[in-house]
Amino acid sequence: MIAFLIVFLAAMFLGVPIGFAMLLSSLFFILTDSGSSLIIVPQQIEDGLDSFPFLAIPFFVLAGNLMAEAGVIRRFVLLAQTLIGHLRGGLAHAVVLSGALLAGVSGSGTADAAALGSTMIPALEKNGYKKDFAVALCAFSGALGPIIPPSIFLIIYGAMGNVSIGQLFLAGVVPGILMVLVLMLTSHIVIVRKGYGHLIKRSTLREKAIALKETALDLVLPLGIIGGIRWGVFTPTEAGAVAVVYVLLIGFFIHRTLSVEQIIKASRETVQVLGAVMLLIAMATIVNYILALFQVSDRLAGAMVGLSSNPILFLILANLLIIFLGSIIEDTAVLILMTPILVPLLGQFGIDPVHFGMVICLNLTIGLVAPPVGLAMFVTCSIGQISIEQFMRAAWPFLLALVLLLLVIIIFPSISLWLPSHMVHP
Repeated sequence: MIAFLIVFLAAMFLGVPIGFAMLLSSLFFILTDSGSSLIIVPQQIEDGLDSFPFLAIPFFVLAGNLMAEAGVIRRFVLLAQTLIGHLRGGLAHAVVLSGALLAGVSGSGTADAAALGSTMIPALEKNGYKKDFAVALCAFSGALGPIIPPSIFLIIYGAMGNVSIGQLFLAGVVPGILMVLVLMLTSHIVIVRKGYGHLIKRSTLREKAIALKETALDLVLPLGIIGGIRWGVFTPTEAGAVAVVYVLLIGFFIHRTLSVEQIIKASRETVQVLGAVMLLIAMATIVNYILALFQVSDRLAGAMVGLSSNPILFLILANLLIIFLGSIIEDTAVLILMTPILVPLLGQFGIDPVHFGMVICLNLTIGLVAPPVGLAMFVTCSIGQISIEQFMRAAWPFLLALVLLLLVIIIFPSISLWLPSHMVHP
């Protein structure tokens, strides 16, 4: 086991991508262990990937890419501006609201942050906001994707932890709304203190009606996904397929903002994302097999129970472990590696796996916008052409606010579990 960890850490130190680092360390263990055979590799990969819920990932990623190509962001921003743009800091609040609406159809925090950043950073600067604040705001608004359903993080957690994805989607609604409110409140405090932003003229009722009309069909999709899953009309995987067909219909035939070239581009981007994610999942199945041989989960459970049986302490320690791992490897890899290890321990502490899913996904969401490996942070900093140091000067109030929200959700599991417990399938 020690040799396995040494090879893995050495590969990471040398800059080997995380998926291949897992493969190299696993192959080293199998080749040096007399009781193992290379046939384990394809067997574990096949068993790990043979999961119906994983089919939801390409569908939702493709739906999000198609909506980005179809100009949904522009329509969402226009709607948010007409509704709240006249308020103090209205454009900043419109960015957060647009991020929430976009999260309801894509589920990818990094992609949402990139889409918002390229559209809204110049607009925020033009409206009197400092560039580092604009970049940080777009990064955090895009990071709503992993919490608000349909979330790729929630799908991966549910599939690998054998937890109901439908229940996870319902559980993400209230924390997602709280996250939106926290970001809006934090941005308002910063705006008032710094004097950012110019007041925008209040939109007329006619302008609001036009904006609502343009986005009505777009808003149907996230509501339809949650409603369809809640009423048992379709599974989360089937909801992803429905989302793709729906976006194609409204983008190609109704709004007429999708072309064949854009569909091909969105499909190509989906394949790139899917290749990276599924490679991680495939390699993680081999690593998890090796960890099971050494009874890592059982030993970890024994150590944790020996330390304390308090569920809140367990959640805090689990979050500290995830934060540590997130400082050296990418968040998706952390989720894929740690879910099969931590979920089996929950029963001993009386923790609902749906609640734990929200806690771990919110933790990883914060990791998307925090150094040293926050992908949403890097993407928006690249778009805004600012340094990580400049980003952090503007981002720390948002980080502090989300950490406090994470603690609240840890202490009060009913925040996550209220909606699933009241909206069970009929």
